[in-house]
Amino acid sequence: MHKAKLLLFLSFYFLSTILYSQNERKVIDSLLNVLENTEEKHKIDILNELSQEYWRFSLDSSLYFANEALNLAHIVQDKKGISDAYNRIGNVYSFQNENELALEFYQKCLDIRIELGNSKGISNVYNNFAISYSSENQHGIALEYFYKALKESQKRNDSKDIASYYSSIATTYTEIPDYKNAIENYILSLDISKSLNEEQAIAHIYNRLGNIYHEISSYEEALKYFLDALELFEKNDEKDGISMIYNNLGIVYQSLKENDKALSYYEKSLKMDRASGFKEGEATVLNNIGTAYDEKGDKVKALEYYNKALDINKELDIPDGIATAFNNIGLIYLDLGDYEKAYTNLWESTEISKEINDLYSLSNNYNNLANLFLRQKQYNEAKNYLVLASELAKKLNVKEWLAESYELYSKLYTEQNDYKKAMEYFKLYSETKDSIFEKASNNSMAEMKIKYETEFLETENKILKKDNEIHLLELRRQKNIKNYWIAFSILIFALAGLGFNQVRLKKKTNILLKSKNKQLNDANEKLVQSENNLKDLNATKDKFFSIIAHDLKNPFQSLLGFSETLFNQLDDLEKDDIVEYSRLIYESSQNLFNLLGNLLQWAKSQLGNINVSPKDINLYDSLDDILSLSKILATKKEITITNQVPKETVIFADKHIVSTLLRNLISNAIKFTNIGGEIIISLEKTNKEFIISVKDNGKGISEENISKLFKIDQEFSTKGTENETGTGLGLILCKELITQSNGEIFVESVLGKGSNFKFTLPVKK
Repeated sequence: MHKAKLLLFLSFYFLSTILYSQNERKVIDSLLNVLENTEEKHKIDILNELSQEYWRFSLDSSLYFANEALNLAHIVQDKKGISDAYNRIGNVYSFQNENELALEFYQKCLDIRIELGNSKGISNVYNNFAISYSSENQHGIALEYFYKALKESQKRNDSKDIASYYSSIATTYTEIPDYKNAIENYILSLDISKSLNEEQAIAHIYNRLGNIYHEISSYEEALKYFLDALELFEKNDEKDGISMIYNNLGIVYQSLKENDKALSYYEKSLKMDRASGFKEGEATVLNNIGTAYDEKGDKVKALEYYNKALDINKELDIPDGIATAFNNIGLIYLDLGDYEKAYTNLWESTEISKEINDLYSLSNNYNNLANLFLRQKQYNEAKNYLVLASELAKKLNVKEWLAESYELYSKLYTEQNDYKKAMEYFKLYSETKDSIFEKASNNSMAEMKIKYETEFLETENKILKKDNEIHLLELRRQKNIKNYWIAFSILIFALAGLGFNQVRLKKKTNILLKSKNKQLNDANEKLVQSENNLKDLNATKDKFFSIIAHDLKNPFQSLLGFSETLFNQLDDLEKDDIVEYSRLIYESSQNLFNLLGNLLQWAKSQLGNINVSPKDINLYDSLDDILSLSKILATKKEITITNQVPKETVIFADKHIVSTLLRNLISNAIKFTNIGGEIIISLEKTNKEFIISVKDNGKGISEENISKLFKIDQEFSTKGTENETGTGLGLILCKELITQSNGEIFVESVLGKGSNFKFTLPVKK
């Protein structure tokens, strides 16, 4: 059942609507002072500027000054002033959600700017069109206008605007959601922003990429981007950005079920928001703290924080925040069995969602009310709300809410002893959940495909460039030969007596020809080398997709087989059988998820998309984070893991790469260690390198099989001590990553006695 709603921060550009500063008021006062003593044509610019300044303060005043600018511009026939005033009026109507009027004035503005050839103004009004359509969830039309704005910016080679429009396009794709295109456009924006050294823009893009990877449950990637954003915000002492990232880090750790760690980040964010007086941020973090306590089972504490969030949202009159708080409070009372208070709060949330036309939240509200009535055995009321919830979820194509509706339908009919309908809805629930999983998998595979195709295209372009270079060399050679024969003929007829000079000139020309021929041969050799590299790339690609085809097959067979058995024979199975099948399905899903993660990382390494960014990191702390994620698997097999790395050990390496290495090696050690076994992680240091080892007392590896490790052309994998399956790709990935970090990886093993995997990292010079 869906629980309380977590709130991510996308950016903090909206803070200006809350923190209206004294400096901005002074700007308005200054403009008003100079308005009276300014010539009429200049007055138009001041009036339009005043209209813009009043956006954050008073929309009525903003509209007044825009109309004053428009009237004056008509009198003096200032077309630029007229277009700017139309744009300002359109903006006011857009802020008031009167989009039909806004679009009318934007069109008037656009017509004049096209007539004037004002390129920057044209792209700006295209942007405003896009924002208006996006606010009405017409994302397809919004994208058309964003692309028009981008094209106009590209005409004038305005890099800053180009980066901004790529980012807006990416954000719109996120709303659809189309994460593949969103990531692609954020990366384009990021590359330009880096070339311009726009650190604030870079930090915000990192944050948005982190949000996307969190959405597709790629938590390690999300953490990486959030931490990169945090580093830039801290560098520039941007406290609002730091607070935002603390909140988002808390959400990632909460998704990883590390609620205590999540709470520590939420508390940091809350402290900063209170210090800066950012009440809206405070309300958001209070809500998230409530969800963390809710998941920990501390309902009283959760209720306390939800009520604090509700009070601030009421104070600020933020309808969606109020609705979220009422929804979460209602769910707490539902869990506590106080159905009267649960209904009161859930009903309040539902009514507000209707008022603000938040259909996404409304579908969730209907499901929660249905669940409330189902708990009270009021089946007709529950069914009525399920009809509303499922129809709305279908209309919005929100499969999470639809799956929840089907699950509640199945429970309802089960309680009414209508097992046929219960099974029908359970089947719909299973199919919808499968489509959600399939969509997430497709997003991950699509990301790999984009990066592979991009690399392939770059390689192809290099070959075409070489072809052009060779063609130019040939043309130059032919031209030189032609020029030589012309000169030679002239010399024969005009300077027959100067034979010595002819010989000398011929000798020089031959040397030049040899030099050019050598250049041509070198170019040919490089072309052959490029072709060979392309063949190797294609061979690696074929092997890569062979692994995908082979290694995705087994977990999917397990998932399909055991889930089919559960579905078809549920009434005939014993409880122990059901538990066992559920365990096998869970383990197959976990193996599949880990495999996809490793496939993504390996694809990145092959395509050169992993940027090695070494910095000083505390190895003990990093290892402690990884062990917290491995605790469940180790506890299940009663395996003791000992961290013998000294607490103050600092190494100079890429934190992301080191985490990936240790995670894979520890996971392997757990898999191949017997129940009750032991794993030891230790560190040695020499003058030149650190040697990190992961040692187990498990089943070990034969000498014959050791030689097959770390190679993609050797299909080698074996089952763990409890028949756990694997692909061998994790070790291949480790080999790729450690090579890029200027280190080595190797293994010492005795069959039946255990293995010791070691990798080295250079000491910081």
